[in-house]
Amino acid sequence: MSTRPKSTPAPAVVLTLGLVGGLVLALFWFWVSAEGSAVPQSPWHAKVAVVGSPDATTSLAAGLQHGGFRVVAAPTEAKALDLVQHRKVDAIVNVDTNQLQTAQAASNLTALVLPQVLSSPQFNLHLRTSEIKPLAAGDPTSLGIMFICLGTVLSALPAGIALALLMRRRRPSSLVDAGVRIGVIVVYAGISALAIAALADGILGYGGTQMLTIWGFGTLMGAAVMGTAVALVGALGLPGVVLSALPFLFFGIPSAPVPSPWDWESTVYRVLGPLDPFGATANGIKNGIFFKSASQAENLWALAAWIAVPAALIMAMGWWSGHRSHGESLAPAMGASAYALKGAA
Repeated sequence: MSTRPKSTPAPAVVLTLGLVGGLVLALFWFWVSAEGSAVPQSPWHAKVAVVGSPDATTSLAAGLQHGGFRVVAAPTEAKALDLVQHRKVDAIVNVDTNQLQTAQAASNLTALVLPQVLSSPQFNLHLRTSEIKPLAAGDPTSLGIMFICLGTVLSALPAGIALALLMRRRRPSSLVDAGVRIGVIVVYAGISALAIAALADGILGYGGTQMLTIWGFGTLMGAAVMGTAVALVGALGLPGVVLSALPFLFFGIPSAPVPSPWDWESTVYRVLGPLDPFGATANGIKNGIFFKSASQAENLWALAAWIAVPAALIMAMGWWSGHRSHGESLAPAMGASAYALKGAA
């Protein structure tokens, strides 16, 4: 009994679909970025600690909350500073001492906008401003960490797509084949993250333990991105190329996402941003460099999930392919045995 060979798309169709899909993806990313930059940026639900008596802070807290900030009442300045160290708030307004303390490393945008808000006619508070967590000298705008993460995505995503498409079989043919692909992912993620961390040291001055932090989180992020691409392209083919890129377009941080005229995007950035590899890595690097007391649990759990799920899918495809190949190899032997028994009878 002959089996019908699987049809494969013509090279022209593959090329056309790839080019069109890449163009659509690029236009989508440009639309999301451009419409966000078309409106003035402002902190979104950034947390601010307010220190002072209830009588003095009630109206201030109400005004800040109405303006989109989240207010956390702190009984003392020491407690408020502890909240900053654990990255629970991005700034401190001390009504008792008439002082505003900002943490640029947590949110450069909050440090820029909050003094303007407090000195506006609505509040008319002219506070002495000081900086608790200044940015690194080599990265004065805090964009360096964003480009570190973006470089990791631009390295790992095409590498994962190429690994899946250039192998003899798009899907792993056995558990051993699946293990080899996962091994390639781990090695490539580690090497590329080390190269990016070395550049971050040379260009931005993130050396020593800071470089190790970037290397560690970069390796986890690279494995997550590359593994997702290998798993989705292996399972779905060309549609997996687009689907593997979509999760990494909605990167952001919870306190200051790119704003937009539509509420849905701010919600997406604020809720999903810390849970995708880009947001978890950016937050993890910031915490490791500037906020050593802050918890890394959410960032590590998010990255672990993004690594474990694709790895499990790759292993499942390898197991299924090996199981099916074993069954197909047994079928002719069983048929020959049955034919021989029939002839002997």
